[in-house]
Amino acid sequence: MKKLLSGVMVVGLLGGLVVGKSFAAVPEIVGGVRDGAAIGLQLESGIAKNLTLRGGLEFDSGSQPVIGCLGVKLPLSAIGRMPLALGLGVVGYFGNGHNDAGVALSFIFSRFFDVQPLFLELGVDVAGQGRLQAQLGYKIY
Repeated sequence: MKKLLSGVMVVGLLGGLVVGKSFAAVPEIVGGVRDGAAIGLQLESGIAKNLTLRGGLEFDSGSQPVIGCLGVKLPLSAIGRMPLALGLGVVGYFGNGHNDAGVALSFIFSRFFDVQPLFLELGVDVAGQGRLQAQLGYKIY
């Protein structure tokens, strides 16, 4: 099982980078806390002037090791030099014999610590139960 999970992770990361570049989506490496320690890859693509489509796959040390998410990012304002956005979407937690699907709500602080590709995402996932989310991400331009 660990070899399969590792293989899926490597193929997903490499595939995400290739697909992200070919469809003008920005790949992002994310890591932090989502039910446990999590790391993964997200893709973000602007679909309208003030609307960004986001999707990702993460691997987690919690009770359900695979997390998938799909949603949108809506700009709100800025806190100092950090643009603030609202993230809304659906999230799924998979593995260990059961799957949970639900909604995700988060606040995304871009240009965290005044570093352009760095962002902080804080929120909650409600899938089976409420789970806090705190992640740092790095956009790969």
